[in-house]
Amino acid sequence: MTDNALMPLCVAHTEPAARGIQRIELRHPQGEPLPPFTAGAHIPVRTPGGAMRQYSLCNDPAEQDRYVIAVKREAEGRGGSRSLVDAARPGLVLEVGAPENAFALDPKAGSFVLIAGGIGITPMMAMARHLLAEDGRPFKLYYLTRDAEGTAFLDELRAPPFAPHVVVHHDGGDPANAYDLWPVLEKPGSAAGRHVY
Repeated sequence: MTDNALMPLCVAHTEPAARGIQRIELRHPQGEPLPPFTAGAHIPVRTPGGAMRQYSLCNDPAEQDRYVIAVKREAEGRGGSRSLVDAARPGLVLEVGAPENAFALDPKAGSFVLIAGGIGITPMMAMARHLLAEDGRPFKLYYLTRDAEGTAFLDELRAPPFAPHVVVHHDGGDPANAYDLWPVLEKPGSAAGRHVY
């Protein structure tokens, strides 16, 4: 993507989503609508340190006034997430590319099994929001993390309307406590056309 394809967006709000994870809301400086996106999409963001990184959008695709990403600060990473999380304050302007989707929900699927580990929840949040609010096709989300403190969106997922569709499992970092996905994946369900993401 060339620099002229990037648009300047302002950080409108930022807050902790979990231990080490920051939720960042981006809006157009003049309040104009943003390019639309579909569930599962990501955006390229130039971090304050200059690195280009891809972040999945986790808000409802029906929203046209903002993009919301959740960024895990990787202390031992290459610096992109550290730069973004450490500098993200309301008013900061970031260069952002248009949404792209290589992980879209299949329009032919009858229902969905969504499986997320850790920060991998971000595209699943947009999918769950879309399926609940717009789509109506049934889904079950399995969200597997180490502990509650490091689980982004935990309060939201434990409350209506998400709670009946979500299984959250913490393994405490012990492989012996891992969630057994075999029954889920062996027979994803009797519904015809159930897709696993």
